[in-house]
Formats: sequence, structure tokens, C-alpha cells
Amino acid sequence: MTQTSRKAEPVLRILGEVAIGFPPPPNTYRSVAYNNTSPNTNQAVWLEVHGNGTATAYTGKVEYGQNIRTGLAMEVADELGLPLSSVCMVMGDTDLTPWDMGTFGSQSTARVGLQLRKAAATARQTLLELASNRLDVPASQLVSTNGRVESQNDPRRSVTWADLLGQQEMMRSINDSVALKEQKEFTVMGKAATRIDAVDRVTGKMKYTQDIILPGMLFARVLRPPSRGAKLLSADTSVAKMMPGVAQVVHEGDLVAVLADNEEQAEAALKLIRAKWEEIPNQPSQIKVPEILQETGREFYTTQETGSLKDGFKAASGVLEETYYIPYVTHAPMEPRASVAKWDGDHLTVWAGSQRPFGLRSDLAKAFDMDESRVQIMTPEVGGAFGGKSVYVLALESAKLARAAKRPVRVAYNRAEDMSMTHSRPAALIQIKSGFKTDGTIVAWDFKAIHAGFTPMIGRRETPTPYNIPNVFVSVGCADSPIDTGAYRSLGAAVNNFAREVHMDEIAEQVGKDPLELRLQNMANPRWRRVLTEAAKRFGWSGGKPPTKRGYGIAIGPDVGSYMAECVEVEVQGKEVKVKRVTGVLDCGLVVNPEGAKNQVEGGIVQGLGS
Repeated sequence: MTQTSRKAEPVLRILGEVAIGFPPPPNTYRSVAYNNTSPNTNQAVWLEVHGNGTATAYTGKVEYGQNIRTGLAMEVADELGLPLSSVCMVMGDTDLTPWDMGTFGSQSTARVGLQLRKAAATARQTLLELASNRLDVPASQLVSTNGRVESQNDPRRSVTWADLLGQQEMMRSINDSVALKEQKEFTVMGKAATRIDAVDRVTGKMKYTQDIILPGMLFARVLRPPSRGAKLLSADTSVAKMMPGVAQVVHEGDLVAVLADNEEQAEAALKLIRAKWEEIPNQPSQIKVPEILQETGREFYTTQETGSLKDGFKAASGVLEETYYIPYVTHAPMEPRASVAKWDGDHLTVWAGSQRPFGLRSDLAKAFDMDESRVQIMTPEVGGAFGGKSVYVLALESAKLARAAKRPVRVAYNRAEDMSMTHSRPAALIQIKSGFKTDGTIVAWDFKAIHAGFTPMIGRRETPTPYNIPNVFVSVGCADSPIDTGAYRSLGAAVNNFAREVHMDEIAEQVGKDPLELRLQNMANPRWRRVLTEAAKRFGWSGGKPPTKRGYGIAIGPDVGSYMAECVEVEVQGKEVKVKRVTGVLDCGLVVNPEGAKNQVEGGIVQGLGS
């Protein structure tokens, strides 16, 4: 749902802080990469309770397929005693929703979900107190359900939200100490719920940025460089300007674009521009990347240090040293990036599928030297992101072109541009040296990771080992990169987990132990032991003396406070490897929507196979 303003109506509005634990310390990846750690307001409306028995929740988070729209709505519904269908979510509109740093880092349910639960619980308590005075029943003996407040002992003694609100517009602040419902009281959370937007998605009703069409809008095709880092020397646009349907050809610095009545006309004219470029010679091939990482690794940061590696390796019976290389991975979202911009006098409105609408608002305000209050970012549905739609160059291009044309302008990547003009998951080189006893007890662990790109912060996630090893040293650095790098689902966690778990398998082979047995032997955390043994049980894992040639694998994957274990069966057919089945077990704490959690895991498995 997208709104442009709030209606004057009988309503209970719940306000609260927008930062809710943010901004983070200034040296975190988010602040360095995105430079939007400071909200421009302290409070905002998080929730509206309406007299007709519905509620509207507001969040600066965006929905890009991870299904937080459903999960957040479930939390609000449960605290208010409403069916899920009675809660509307307004997301990612900088004029309406609370400031938000961006939709990344798996923070939506953990932070915003809790904030919305507190907002809904505050609203519920307010309604109970109002009803207590009206019904002359203690608030502790009342319950909110389906737009009414009624006595727990006599449901006939009740009052509607409409009667309680009357014609008032009431305001309350979130009570951080308000009592949230206990798990045994849940009626919505904890039960599998299908997506509340599922029908609109599969019937094509949902509007993505690619679908935004405004009156008088022009379609832009931008001249793109032939290779990374190429500089434009000149561009002859004379023929392109004369093509049918072309309204204008814009040339501002390095930005050259054809504006036409439709995409096809713009594309045809773009092909007629004669451009000269200065390209960077001798670009390295992918074969050179491991060497580049090794030679340029720098800015190493220690993420874990315990005991003494010297003492650990001295006590070890065996030592294993291996290097793991993980290549670049592109995001390849289903929806290529797009942006639509419109100027109304000195006010700029941009529709963009960005993961960080408030950060984008800041970027555009700075680019045009204007106050942020004159910039509105509206986020339609986002067809996949995975970290790739945080930095959003197209928004600035569309805004510049709309200003030049004095008409709304749409800029969209085609599939080739979306693959080549955006950043990738960093390639990484991970060196692990381990020391262990003959019985498989690991006594030393030296883990050094080099992730391609401008900052080592992106590779730090989940580098500390989850295993109980007395002597550990873990460091992470960055390195030169021949292509642009940035955030990708889990940042460095997937890469770091992969290298660590492969190394654990190699230790198991060295000491002649089953991979499951070795892991459990070096693991004390009960939550880890639980997910690992449960995954093995459900998979039907059976021990054997390695190498077993069974085509089975087992691994754990920590990330953002969740515990994940998986078993996999593969089959080799000639030169092809076929994945027969995967069993995954997840412990992420309180599960708001089991169906949503299951979909996240299944999606992660499919994406991992694709990578």
C-alpha cells in the first residue's frame, strides 16, 4: 500500500523513536558504505488504530521478496487482537514512514518487528484503559479483539474502538516497558501464514518500479561505458536527435541520454550515438584474481583472538594448512533496477526500488543542494535485492534527466546492464591453518580472510569460529578488486562459513573421523549441538570411516544470531553433479511466521546452489 498523506479521522496514533538502537558506531560497514546513520527527526508515527477495527503500521523497511510485510503485520495483529487481514503495512515512503537506515543486515524482524509490537501493545493498553472507564471494569479484566474491547468474564460487556475513539485524533508515545503478549497468548504469530500480498504478486497487480508510468513521462536510455572505468571523450548525438519519437538528447558531463516517447524509440536512437572512450588497458582476467588478493591484502582486522597459536601448534599431533578461493557472484535479481523521477517546482519525487530510501533521499538532496524535506522517495515493490539495491545510481540519473526535460523521466537497466553495471559479491581468498590431536580435538585455529573491495568490514561477518578451540587467531582484510564489489546476501558470512566447514571436513578425513562426529566433539554450545544432531537425524546421517564415497555432506552456518545446520546428498553423473536432497534445520529464536522462516531457508538453499 502507498499513501500520499494521512487522513483526518478518528484515530489513535502511536509515536516512537526512529533510531531504535541506531545509529551504530561510526566504524560499522553500514555507516562507511552508505553514509546515512543519522535520522533527521527523533520521532515518527509507527502505528494508527482506526475506529473501523483496522490498523495501519508504518516502517521505513522495504519489501523485496523476504516477506517482512507479512511478518510485521502478524506481530501488530497479534498484539492488537486483530485478524491478519485487518492490518495494512505502509513501507519505504520517506514522507510517511519512520526514518530507517536501510533494509539490510537481517534487522527488520529483530528491531522493527519488536518496535511495532511495542507500538501495538501500547495502543492495546490505551484502548483497555479507555474501555475500563466506559465499562467500569478493571483494565486487567478486559481484552482487545476484532475492533472491540470486551470483558474477559462477560463478552456482552463490550465497546467498539469507534465508540472509544469518538471523533478524536489521539496521540500516544510507545511505552518501552509495556507488557507484550506471551507466546502462549499468540493467536496469529507462530502459525504458518501465506503471504498477504501473494495474490497480487502472481496476478500481476503488484506495481514495481519498472511498472510506474506517469502522465507525460519520457523513457530514457543512457549511454553506458564499454568497460569498467572507461572515460567518455566525446559523443556525437546529431543523428540521434532526429530520430522519430525522440524528445531530447541530454549531455551533462559524463551523462549522455536519449529521452523518447517509448523505450524502443530511445534504444534505437541510442545506437546512433557515436562515442569515443578512453579505456583502461590491460584489465586483469578472472584467473589473476587470487593472485591480486594475495598481493594486495591489507587493513587486517582481528575479529577473534584466544590463547596462543604458538602453544596450540606445539601441542598438536597434526597440522593442516589450506587456501580456499571463492569467486565473484552477481546478484541477478528478477527485477532489473529502474527509477522514475518527477519535479514539481523545487520538490523532487522519485520512485525507486531501493533498499535504503532514506539514504537515497539524503544522497539526492546533497546532489542537488536542497533540503531533504523537498525530496520524497517512494519504494514500490522490489523484485529481489540481496544487497544489490542499496546503492542506486539510476535515481540520480532519472532526477537529472527529469530536471533537464521538465517532464517525468524513467531510467531502467536492461538485463545486460543490470548484470554489468552493478557490484558483485566480493571474491575472497581464505587461508586456514589448523592444529589437532590424533583423536580429532582441534587445539589451534589460524584463519585469515582477504575479501576483494574497498573495506574489510564487509568480510568480517561470521569469521569467529563457533567451535570450542583454545588457541584461535582470526583476521580479515580487504584487497584491490578489478570489478566493483559491495553487499550481497549475508555479506561475508556465506563465504567464511564455506571455507571453515570445508576445512572441518578435511580435518575429519585426516584423523579418520566422521564429519558429524568431529564437529560434535569440538562443539559445546547446546543450540549448535541441537540443530546439528537434528539435521543429521532427519537426514538419516550414518557414520562411517572416511573417505566413505557416499556423496553426503554436513555443515553449520551461523549468521546474525541464528543457528543453521544442513545435510546434503549429491550424485555424480559423468561430469555432472546432481543435488538429490537437502535437509536444513534452523534455530532463529522466536519464529513469527513458520512459513516465512521456511521460505527463507529454502530460498537460501536455492540461491546457494545457483551461486
